Amino acid sequence: MLSACSGGDSTPAAAAPTGPVDLSAVTLKVGDQKAISIEVLLRASGQLGKLPYKLEFSTFTAGLPLVEAASAGGIDLAQTGNTPVIFGAASKANIKVVGALEATGKGDAILVGRDSPIKSVADLKGKRVATFKGSSAHANLLLQLKKAGLSRGDVETVFISPADGYTALTKGDVDAWATWDPYTAIAEKESGARAIATADQAANGYNFWAASTGALADAGKSAAIADFFQRYAAATAWSQNNLDEWSTKYAELTSISPDASRTTWTRSIKQPIALTDQVVASEQEIADAFTAAGDIPGTVDFGAAVDRRFSS
Repeated sequence: MLSACSGGDSTPAAAAPTGPVDLSAVTLKVGDQKAISIEVLLRASGQLGKLPYKLEFSTFTAGLPLVEAASAGGIDLAQTGNTPVIFGAASKANIKVVGALEATGKGDAILVGRDSPIKSVADLKGKRVATFKGSSAHANLLLQLKKAGLSRGDVETVFISPADGYTALTKGDVDAWATWDPYTAIAEKESGARAIATADQAANGYNFWAASTGALADAGKSAAIADFFQRYAAATAWSQNNLDEWSTKYAELTSISPDASRTTWTRSIKQPIALTDQVVASEQEIADAFTAAGDIPGTVDFGAAVDRRFSS
């Protein structure tokens, strides 16, 4: 699916390295997180068998630390939501956006407690809202406020981890929590939290692959990334065609309830798509919103952070 051609007038990518490749000598380091569970998906779908290269996974809390690790060369490849790559571009991180994925966006939500009087985003004025800085939930919150005629200054934003956000919401320390699946599904199923807005109403449902510039300059690692993308696409197709088996396995390996797992993967399967001009333009709109809110320094040219060598 990632091999589909994309139209393009974004900043051209640097030429891919050429020459003979011995994949048996390559170790591809992939960053992972619970909400994405790349390793779990590949293992459950049988895509980790007979790898021609070595594959190492490391787990991170969220997308922004993944981008920082890739920029520092600690990992070669990571999948993030729609916002960490924007923050990476703003900080001139040593990464390129090399692939795109699309989900419904319905699992990226602003939640309130079961008995909260808050019914809409407009009701958040003057309230405390938790989210993880630089995450897709952060973007969703910003865009939902704008849609409701509010600014970020109209709410008190509390930047905390997903685990702390869940605790803060259930204890009443914050009035609302902007987060993503599986945290959204867990809160809905375990505590009766209610979604007052979801990303499909204001943001986009895109996720992205970010690769370190060092990995992209290495012929072996670049070849491994291309192979890895094919395996991930096959694993995604398997998960969609075997939803019961996949959601059960995910629940077992991540220690969440089967109900929360099935809810997550009913609405949050991430389909590989081409890295098109439309995708880049949608991300540019989010980047501009962050600039306008003063959450990132200066302006971001998202197209300049894109490398389409795996989408051509």
